[in-house]
Amino acid sequence: MSSTLLCTAALCLTFALPAAAQSYVHFEARHTHPIGLSPDGSRLFVLNSPDARLSVFDVSNASNPAPVLVAEIPVGMEPVSLRARTNDEVWVVNELSDSVSVVSVSGQKVLATLRAGDEPADVVFAQGRAFVSCARSNTVRVFDVTTRGELANIAVDGLYPRALAVNAAGTRVYGAFLLSGNGTTILPGAQAPAQPAPTNAALPTPPKTALIVPASDARIPFTVTNKDVVEINTQTLAVAGYTGSVGTNLFDLAVHPVTGDLWVANTESRNLTRFEPALRGHFMDNRLTKITLPAGTVTAYDLNAGLDYATLPNYAAQETALAQPSAVIFSADGSVAWVAAFGSDRVAKVLTSGSVSARVDLRPLGNSGGMRGPRGLAMQQSTQRLYVMNKLANSISVLDTVTAAVIAEVPAGSHDPMPAAVKYGRGFLFDARLSGNGTMSCASCHLDADRDGLAWDLGDPGGNMVTVQGKNISAHDLTDRPRTMHPMKGPMTTQTLRGLSDGTTAAAPFHWRGDRPTLQSFNPTFEKLMGGPQLGEADINALADYLNSLRHHPNPYEKLNRTPPLLFNAGNPSRGRTLFTQHLNHCSACHVLPAGTDGNIDLMSEVGSTQPVKNPALTLVYQKVFFNPANGAASRSGFGLLHDGTGSGLPTVHPYILSELSTAQEFADVSAFVMTLDTGTAPAVGYDVTATPENRLTDAVLAGINELEGQAARANCDLAVRGGFQGRQRAFFFDTASGAYLYRSDRTADPGYDSTALLEMLAPGDSLTWIGVPFGHGRRFGGDRDDDGTLDADEARPVPSVMAPGGAVLLLWPKQHADWFAESSPALPGPWSPLTQSRTTAGNLFLIQVPPAPGGKSFFRLRRTW
Repeated sequence: MSSTLLCTAALCLTFALPAAAQSYVHFEARHTHPIGLSPDGSRLFVLNSPDARLSVFDVSNASNPAPVLVAEIPVGMEPVSLRARTNDEVWVVNELSDSVSVVSVSGQKVLATLRAGDEPADVVFAQGRAFVSCARSNTVRVFDVTTRGELANIAVDGLYPRALAVNAAGTRVYGAFLLSGNGTTILPGAQAPAQPAPTNAALPTPPKTALIVPASDARIPFTVTNKDVVEINTQTLAVAGYTGSVGTNLFDLAVHPVTGDLWVANTESRNLTRFEPALRGHFMDNRLTKITLPAGTVTAYDLNAGLDYATLPNYAAQETALAQPSAVIFSADGSVAWVAAFGSDRVAKVLTSGSVSARVDLRPLGNSGGMRGPRGLAMQQSTQRLYVMNKLANSISVLDTVTAAVIAEVPAGSHDPMPAAVKYGRGFLFDARLSGNGTMSCASCHLDADRDGLAWDLGDPGGNMVTVQGKNISAHDLTDRPRTMHPMKGPMTTQTLRGLSDGTTAAAPFHWRGDRPTLQSFNPTFEKLMGGPQLGEADINALADYLNSLRHHPNPYEKLNRTPPLLFNAGNPSRGRTLFTQHLNHCSACHVLPAGTDGNIDLMSEVGSTQPVKNPALTLVYQKVFFNPANGAASRSGFGLLHDGTGSGLPTVHPYILSELSTAQEFADVSAFVMTLDTGTAPAVGYDVTATPENRLTDAVLAGINELEGQAARANCDLAVRGGFQGRQRAFFFDTASGAYLYRSDRTADPGYDSTALLEMLAPGDSLTWIGVPFGHGRRFGGDRDDDGTLDADEARPVPSVMAPGGAVLLLWPKQHADWFAESSPALPGPWSPLTQSRTTAGNLFLIQVPPAPGGKSFFRLRRTW
């Protein structure tokens, strides 16, 4: 890293280069373990997910509670979990990139990028192996930690394996399924009893609908698997067993350091309770569940035990409630567990009896726009400090575990690219304090703005009829016709909130029935379901702005070049597309491409419904095909593809007659096309490949770079290159707009390079990672981090100053240069060590007071964190 030296009689300072604010495309990373300590406890590692970086903090100074940022290392897109294997090697799991970045802390670079399955979520180490949960693939991949070669890809029988833990002996790895379900399923309308009479006498007889029932109901001819936690033998790499009945949505798990029991942070959904008025203020419970090992006995503890759900609003409950427990960690002696309550902005101290002994509020005064959103925990035993990663604020709160008080809060990195307006609106989706008793939020079901895998009956027997417009498009009639909808609508599956603005989920009007003309139309939900007040106009608009910023992940079954595979499940997707679009009386008449929907409310008879239903998008069908209601079948999910949770077996999920399809092969072809449908985000977005002097000429590296360049040329993505280059952190942007197809560096004076030149210039110890990023955002990732129009290496250096009043040394530099930190040395040329004293502010300056050095002479420098 370059530096400039400033000397005075007894002082020396050197400095290097900075950054500032940028555009942003949003994927809402599902944090699993976004924070952790080095084995020696001197470094704190934190994910700055919006900026796709690993932040490194010095926490070695016990007298300074505020972590000191000393490095920011580029990794893959949407990093969600990290684990330190050694003091210098950290493995980072990148959810959007479908990869693991193996990071050298001292080298501030990625040593290797490992390909993982779709949407990887966590990593742990045991027996010299790394275990990576691949959530959407429903697998756990195993790598050798030395060679980094893949050893196994273990299929697990559950939905969305996410958080991992390892026992003390390293003989077992445990994994929790986020979408494990709660043993409920759907009884089709033809078999279900009629709905009860409305309480509103003005309402007509309600429609015949399906019914949510326990999977053990005698009328259900199949079973729904009850597998919540998987146990893997780390030596044989085989599944050793499963534990069920732990919870509905499992967020984290931890092994008790003394007993070896498993403790799981989870929510339990009450979707067997019918109708919105009955669920108001209490549609789920927030829990810790203990699994006693080896017996496997399951004991659940309600984190809001004794709460009066019948009283709404319940202001006393709002002050103490714990919502959506997302992380759990034990003290070294196992006497207490600390739990991060993501939805309520609190961290709780929980005794092993399951009772809550203390609650720590992380949010200063302010509304939901100032949510912290605690999502990860790390314990420094020597100082009795608990470090909390706040996902929504992108900050770190530091707690004193003795006094149960917040003693510091610092940003998770020197730069957060998320626009302030989006960050402000984000909190209104996740804030449980908006509910009447503080126990639930919109995101209690829309997990990280996605789905919970369930169906809910939110009908209202006391509600009113609603009329919207629809066309009989399946009958080739484009005339608007009224669709009258009963408030007792029956079960409907939770829909994702991602992809709303680009129509890849469903454009306005929204909801399964298309009865919400705008996102703001959902405001009554805050009162009718959550039992709290509706949002003010500015706040509901801010929430809508946030929701409109969300995008889908790529379809994992597409190839990197955004084309379908030649074959998928014995079907030909390309031939399936032709069949799908061949005739007006076929699929594409209503399921208009590219998203597979026209947003219309079509004839009920064409889709086998007893009430009007909006035509849904097909972009996420690949995520919902785990429902199998066949006689004697074991179904992973209790709910299928249709609005009420019925429907399985592509392509004819509903009873529309495909008269032009006649053979099993044609059905397989159309099914293959639907399963591989583009989500609106190209597979190249997030894809990363790391080149070093050792591997730069390998087929895998060259092929990856070539494919990324091709996709950038087709505007499916932008292409950036980041990493350690010739001894410094550098960034490059692949320029396609000028027609030159050259890499432009982060310094204006540099010439353009082709990939061959960049690879040839890699020096020993260098490492560059090519990464596809959303189209239009390449310069932010590739040389203008703060998106201010001035390239990173061209930005002005901070001008430091030194004062020595009364013998004390004060080091000062402008606050605008937050991505610089101070180092000291007793002599030149070093070695240099970070100044870990508290950094305060004085006007527009940072200030550090440095103790006098032995001998009266000190050398100092400022250094950029990246």
